[in-house]
Amino acid sequence: MNSSPTSVLPTEPGYRAHKAQRREAPRSWLGWTVAACVLLVGALVLMVQLPYLQRLNSDVASAAGERRQIQLADGSKLMLDSASAVDVDLRGPVRKVRLVQGQVFLDVIHDGRPFVVEVDDTRIQVLGTRFAVSRGRDRNEVILLKGKVEVSSAFGEKRMLAPGQRLSLRGNNLGQVERVDAERLLAWRDGQLRARDVPLRDVLQRLADYQGSRLLLLDEQAGRRLVSGNFNLNQAADAFAALATTEQLRSHNLAGQLIIVR
Repeated sequence: MNSSPTSVLPTEPGYRAHKAQRREAPRSWLGWTVAACVLLVGALVLMVQLPYLQRLNSDVASAAGERRQIQLADGSKLMLDSASAVDVDLRGPVRKVRLVQGQVFLDVIHDGRPFVVEVDDTRIQVLGTRFAVSRGRDRNEVILLKGKVEVSSAFGEKRMLAPGQRLSLRGNNLGQVERVDAERLLAWRDGQLRARDVPLRDVLQRLADYQGSRLLLLDEQAGRRLVSGNFNLNQAADAFAALATTEQLRSHNLAGQLIIVR
């Protein structure tokens, strides 16, 4: 009677150790993956919470999606855009407002003392006026609606703005003054984003900011497409979703902290 051959497995310690390593390898990779995910989530939370902590330590601040208007002791009025913050000092011979984060619109009243707005190392001397100052990721801007302002860099470079003009600031470098549609650019005061031939990335970023979220756009080519339209900042999430759908993009919101678009 023929018996079927039997398999003989090695029993040496080296073989058993090798087999154990093969079993443990997937577990090791799983552990590293989980750790990486935890670190990523932690980094995202820190990225979102750090600006919040900056606003918390400021004199006047607005939350994400909120526009806040206040009147100062001298009668001047400030309107803060979403997720913005300023420090105010009216006690000395010079009235000072320092933009810490975001964007602020100022309607300044004469009271015999100079009024200065500071953003990073740039000073904006106000000569009785209505204007906006913004602090962005890659540049700061001054947009003048009425009156006059003089912008000075830390190196003594100066620019004078007239109504309907904008000045972009990168570090200590003052750019060229350009004429713009100031009312359209400042439509955020009425809860509107009015885009005219603006890169899609910039519009999505603005709508994400109003939701208090970071934006991760995976399609760089799509981000460079120019778009136009009026978007309701009071319903930023709906406007974001509608724009992404129109541009044939998919978006995924991760716990309100990060919006991934592809």
